[in-house]
Amino acid sequence: MRTPGQPGNEDTLRADKQQGIQSVEVAAPLLLALAGAGGPLALSVLARNAGMPSAKAHRYLVSLIRIGLVEQDGASGLYDLGPLALEVGLAALGRMDAVKLADESLRSLRDTTGETVALATWGNFGPTYIRLLQSRRPVTVNLQIGSVMPLTYTASGLCFAAFMPEDELAPLLQQELALNRRDRPDAPADEAQLAPILNDVRQRRLARIIGRLDPSTVSTPSSRMAERLLAGFNAFSAPVFDHDGRIRFALTVVGSAAHIDQDWDGLIARHTADHAQALSRRLGYQAPE
Repeated sequence: MRTPGQPGNEDTLRADKQQGIQSVEVAAPLLLALAGAGGPLALSVLARNAGMPSAKAHRYLVSLIRIGLVEQDGASGLYDLGPLALEVGLAALGRMDAVKLADESLRSLRDTTGETVALATWGNFGPTYIRLLQSRRPVTVNLQIGSVMPLTYTASGLCFAAFMPEDELAPLLQQELALNRRDRPDAPADEAQLAPILNDVRQRRLARIIGRLDPSTVSTPSSRMAERLLAGFNAFSAPVFDHDGRIRFALTVVGSAAHIDQDWDGLIARHTADHAQALSRRLGYQAPE
């Protein structure tokens, strides 16, 4: 029986949950520093990256080595992630629902920008929208789940054209370029015209379409009204990579040019890129240094 003012078992458990284990929290930056490095690290570099003195880092590394989360090369003395870290990482990847994580990012991007957002993945016929959240503004963007987006003149398509493996991309790309030469005079007609656009997307990790959502109506005289309706839309799209460094999704924001600044450094562009980078990290992607 406890006396008044003395914490009971439930109070103690609640306090323990809040306090946690400080040694685990202190060791975590060491693991994060190794995970973010391009390879093994010396003790001095690892300690600096983790924000702690070398002597303190060494004490924690001894314990981390004992349980297999870290290993040390006997010849060089460098530290790297150990076999247990690999086992835990693979288990986490196996349980990860990429689309569920993408849904969370999509909702956040829509709430942050207030614009229509879409998620595309690679399908049998090219970049295909699998998620769509409309803006809460009165203007509705005419996109649908299941829509296949052209590779050469849509923001999401350009992301895949820039980062997909060439052997998977080539057949569809060549077919589309041939259609462009025949029917779409304002779209890239060959690889020479497309190359600088894709190089820009690779450098920026961001694609942009200004003034229209889908110029496929240009060659259709009966669609001039639709063309005018689409002419006031801008779009930004950013690639999302998985743990193997492959493009997994394209995260796109599209809306009226009155609300979406076409500047590469504008708020919409930055939010799109930031959300794509954050989602890539959650999927296990490590950007090259």
